[in-house]
Amino acid sequence: MVVAIATQGRYSSSDWTTKYRLLYSDTQKNWRPYLQDGNIMTFEGNVNSEGVVRYELQHPILARYIRLIPLEWSKEGRIGVRLELYGCSYWADVISFDGSSIISYRFRSKKLKIVKDVISLKFRTTAGDGVLLHGEGQQGDYISLELRRARLQLSINLGNLPDRHTSVTSGSLLDDDHWHSVVIERYRRNVNFTLDHHTQQFRTNGEFDHLDLDYEISFGGLPISAKPNSGGRENFVGCMEGITYNGDNITNLVRRKKVDTSSFVRQLSLKKQNKAIYQQFCEQTTRK
Repeated sequence: MVVAIATQGRYSSSDWTTKYRLLYSDTQKNWRPYLQDGNIMTFEGNVNSEGVVRYELQHPILARYIRLIPLEWSKEGRIGVRLELYGCSYWADVISFDGSSIISYRFRSKKLKIVKDVISLKFRTTAGDGVLLHGEGQQGDYISLELRRARLQLSINLGNLPDRHTSVTSGSLLDDDHWHSVVIERYRRNVNFTLDHHTQQFRTNGEFDHLDLDYEISFGGLPISAKPNSGGRENFVGCMEGITYNGDNITNLVRRKKVDTSSFVRQLSLKKQNKAIYQQFCEQTTRK
């Protein structure tokens, strides 16, 4: 995790970089530019070889590789840069899904008339299709989050007729092997759907405002108890971390074996600063 960057010119010279951009990657194949306020950030660099220019990043970078792209440099010399990156301690439970594994989180009791939900997670994948989470109830209520053709689709039905469900899509090319963050906030019929800091606000169709799920919500695919008309969709293949549901830390519960993972063949790795994770699909991820 990189939270700040500082640059200097080359020692005792006329070489420095006056403007640059940052790219980052987990694989060294797909590079993403650092964005601020939705735009590619251009950093103002140095005006001499000795002064230090430091930036606190608006959004931390989670990546294994960092690339600096000079845009302008000293007219008295050439491109020159001394670079320092600043990080912080970072802990995460990273769970890999192989396409057949599902986490089923069972509620302490049957949940009725839920007016507010907050769900968050981070995911990484090279697959364009797959169910990230799914929950449903006997009265036709359901919530589902899935990748379809590398776009993220959120579908919600608050007990209305099947043709009155609400579906919203966000993003594109999300099968890029990078980490993406998702937050779903629902209060009655009002929903905030956030993907990588971009938020869509919408109201669900119909007149009901409670989400009545049965006994569980699943992550990584559809549970065995899912209704037949929910089938035909692929399970998720890739990595997830930071899964929370209405205040409950699901990844922490998995580590403590407090949720149903009977159908889940997993390798769960606990990681901290400067320690790489090597596990199934997730083995390329290192955070600093």
